[in-house]
Amino acid sequence: MLQDFGQANPENSNIYYFSVDKYDYATKELKEAGEGKFCPFCNTRIEYEYYQYSHIGKFRCPNCNYGDNKIYKLATDVDLKNRTFKVNDITYKVRSNSIYNIYNFTAVISCVSLYSIDTKIIQNALSKFILNNGRLEEVEIRGIPTIINLAKNPTGSNVSLRILNEDDDEKELLFVLNDNMADGFDVSWIWDINFDNLNNVSRIVTSGTRAYDIAIRIKTAGFDPEKIEPYLDLHEAVEALYKTNIKKYVIANYTSLQPTRRELGL
Repeated sequence: MLQDFGQANPENSNIYYFSVDKYDYATKELKEAGEGKFCPFCNTRIEYEYYQYSHIGKFRCPNCNYGDNKIYKLATDVDLKNRTFKVNDITYKVRSNSIYNIYNFTAVISCVSLYSIDTKIIQNALSKFILNNGRLEEVEIRGIPTIINLAKNPTGSNVSLRILNEDDDEKELLFVLNDNMADGFDVSWIWDINFDNLNNVSRIVTSGTRAYDIAIRIKTAGFDPEKIEPYLDLHEAVEALYKTNIKKYVIANYTSLQPTRRELGL
């Protein structure tokens, strides 16, 4: 946790903490794979008020108060559907609809505020910032809305699925999983991905060198096996995905991302 650096330097007056207030999809209980269950300073189990995603949320150590910090900038009124949030009662409109990017934007606002940069400049910059190259990339492929996201681990995958589940539209998912050297040969981490209760997902296509592994993982989560289509050949997977005109989500791990984007014509 990044705040460990601040906690470990209590005499440093140039430490500022930022946070994001509880948003609509926060949970009381941990629903995904999470780290940081114990205080790094006294080893006491950490208590959470809520989880935003994975182990990110509002917490404190009941023994030494680790996590109970004075917040410099707090994002509030997070509205992912309209893609807005507030800091100090100032509204920011952004092009991203993920909670983890709200944390990123709040970090940016915290940093630039230290240099007295005009608020209107910050609002304008954030409103124009577009993620691309597979980082929550929103495009149209063959006239069909498509959202592409890189996921290299359980947390990245779970955040991608959280965004998918917060979208009530009918959609189909392509999950591409490789196990090349840069990815890591051990893909057992896929069992920490939360595929339970996918919201309005009508079909899942899998591909990559571990197309069948991820297909089995999805099947064991209770998704209808008749609606899972594994393809070792990425071109075949993409062609199969776009045989319907339903909205698409694409999740690809490290070495599969760029080949997937190329097959999508990007």
